[in-house]
Amino acid sequence: MIRAGFGTYGNLVYGSLGRALGGGPFSGSTTYTNAVTNGVPLFSFPSPFLPTGAAATQNAFGVNPNLTTPYTEQWNFTVERQLGSAALRVSYVGSHSAKLIYARNLNQPPPGTIPFSTNRRPYPIFNSITYYENGSNQRYNGLQAAIAKNYGNQLTFNAGYTWAKDLTDTQEGTFSGQTIQNQFDRRSEYANNLITPSHRVYGYAIWQIPVGQGHRLWNRSGIGEAALGGWQMAWNAMAQSGQFFTPSFSGFDPSNTNSIGGRPDVVSGASIQAIGTQSINNWFNAGAFKIPGCPDNNPVCAKPDNIGRFGNAGIAILRGHRIANVDFAVSKYFPIHERMRLQFRMNAVNVLNHPNFALPASNISSPATVGRITSSVAATFGTVAPREVDFQLRLEF
Repeated sequence: MIRAGFGTYGNLVYGSLGRALGGGPFSGSTTYTNAVTNGVPLFSFPSPFLPTGAAATQNAFGVNPNLTTPYTEQWNFTVERQLGSAALRVSYVGSHSAKLIYARNLNQPPPGTIPFSTNRRPYPIFNSITYYENGSNQRYNGLQAAIAKNYGNQLTFNAGYTWAKDLTDTQEGTFSGQTIQNQFDRRSEYANNLITPSHRVYGYAIWQIPVGQGHRLWNRSGIGEAALGGWQMAWNAMAQSGQFFTPSFSGFDPSNTNSIGGRPDVVSGASIQAIGTQSINNWFNAGAFKIPGCPDNNPVCAKPDNIGRFGNAGIAILRGHRIANVDFAVSKYFPIHERMRLQFRMNAVNVLNHPNFALPASNISSPATVGRITSSVAATFGTVAPREVDFQLRLEF
């Protein structure tokens, strides 16, 4: 069987807009940092503020008044075929999201070799002005394959695989997402979606244990059937490629825009693969990146050259440790009388207690920790990282 579909959907953003801006339509915040000189605080009561402002402290947030609703186009093409007692499905799935929301700092001056000063900002009395507007895009293309098979009435098996390529120039794409690095260059933000794995395989099975009345084993009623019959087991397994992440540096403003830190430069000809054996203490080659303005042979130098630009490393060019997980459950109903029964259930999340590692430290300005993985992470959203076993009794009537 061959089938296909296409649809266009709107993406409601005004609820998240109201929550992000505290109700709007205007919002702002101010940060003051006190200091003490010779025992005298800079700010003190009853007159805590200076009579005239010496530095920009006010942050502001704004939204394009002509903001439009983003939309997503989705399409798929699927071929399904029965092979013996198994059902096979192969699909191409694609989507395109347009007019997504992205944030930029309207008060960011253009990159250049002129050292930063408040006067270079378009609005010198403000610090940052985060402005949200339409303009970003996301494109997803995926190949999905799945197989399902039943073995009699006792065993159901299903497995699948997804290969995906998800590119976007706005990570998250909401009012809580990142502000782009350079407000004059949204193109350099186009990269892999941080939350979409390239490869994912899954499988699950449900087995009605063939013991008790009406089954091959212990086909009789009585106490034995009540204790041994009616048990059901379920397995759920998944594995996926590691999450994308981005290298970074800190401590310098090579673009002279008051953007301290950010994405580093890529060292020409250097491989990002770990030197030697890859391990949780040596996940990627930090020497493949340098603070912008530093020489290749001294990537974390103490005084970078004044190059007047941002780093050229892309977003999501590194990949973390692969993720794998197996869950297990067993359950049985115990009838009490016609309208009442008791269910026993045991759930084991990450039953093999397999460690799934978090992303490694990615700040090249910290040589002692960069490239090291120091914590674990849940395999899937909403689950715990280590093994967890729960026992339940449920009375139904």
